[in-house]
Amino acid sequence: MMLRSKWLAAVSGISLAVAPSVVQAAPVGTAAGSDITNTVQVDYKVGGVSQTQVSATDTFKVDRKVNVTVATTDASAVSVSPGQTDAVTTFTVTNNSNATLDFLLAATNQSGGSAQFSGSDSFDGANVRVYVETNGTPGWQTDDTQAGALAGIASGDTATVYVLADMVLSAGPPAALPTNGSIATVVLTATAASGASQIGGTVAGSGGSAISQTPPGTANGQTTMETVFADAAYAPSGDTAYNGQHAARSDYQVAGALLSVNKYSRVVSDPVGSTNPRSIPGAVVEYCIVVSNASGAATAADVALSDVVPTEMTFVSGSVYLDGAFSAPDTCTSSGGSAGSDAANYNAGTTTVSNTFASIAATETRTLRFQATIN
Repeated sequence: MMLRSKWLAAVSGISLAVAPSVVQAAPVGTAAGSDITNTVQVDYKVGGVSQTQVSATDTFKVDRKVNVTVATTDASAVSVSPGQTDAVTTFTVTNNSNATLDFLLAATNQSGGSAQFSGSDSFDGANVRVYVETNGTPGWQTDDTQAGALAGIASGDTATVYVLADMVLSAGPPAALPTNGSIATVVLTATAASGASQIGGTVAGSGGSAISQTPPGTANGQTTMETVFADAAYAPSGDTAYNGQHAARSDYQVAGALLSVNKYSRVVSDPVGSTNPRSIPGAVVEYCIVVSNASGAATAADVALSDVVPTEMTFVSGSVYLDGAFSAPDTCTSSGGSAGSDAANYNAGTTTVSNTFASIAATETRTLRFQATIN
């Protein structure tokens, strides 16, 4: 939890060692509600004789300056997979006010337009929600606290907030997934508030109401504490200056695998020994299956391939070969590959040839070949 506080000076060295993300920060300006007193003294003489000193004192109360800054700590769009759940963008919320405040937190999808880092917002993440860093370990974990507010953030303190979303377009089934390169931009807004309740004794909070500033036309009360909004605008989200809130954006960018599969067949022999074998009963047909991942795509993992041998054919035992080089127009060669096995790659009960490739990275190709005889 990136929370900075003036009371940290009282924390032991051991506590700092186990919570290195907690750092000390000084309050911002003179505390709201403080009384500033100034006294003028006048000494004088009459007929050369010093007279009793006269004095006058003025006291006024420091008003509350409300200023909050939201920023993303992501240096670039967060790379996500199609269908990924709990994708995380990271923000900080800093209380630049001269008073302890609560802050309401709201995360929303941007609706089109330019993204935060590059490109354009092109889809909305699902199940958008907000978590506050509370377990002391940087980066979102499941035991951080889902919250709608920050509670009791002291002047100068900074809290880390996570926005989570699922990378699906619709739940389905089957689920509709965003395509490779698509961008979802999210906006986190923090609004100055009071009355939020702490969750589990942490800075994560619930409830609370947005505070209002003293109407600008109201005369300044010398003995009362007025509230003045001093926050900056954040134009990309439509946020304006001096409204008691601030916002920031971050992006998710989909990095999906772009798999393509091609299947080829060629007759390698027939029962009459033709120079150019024909696909007659008794002929052996060799199948070549090629799976490729495109340039710039994400690595595909656990790529499971299965091919049911047609009922008009019989699988040739021991014919499975894996990862041989492809030779156009239709041949999976033995170059660089290795033999499969009937035990691992053929199910006689379902007459299915199969294999799971652990991964296929961008620009990589995997092949599987097997033979079957025409009945």
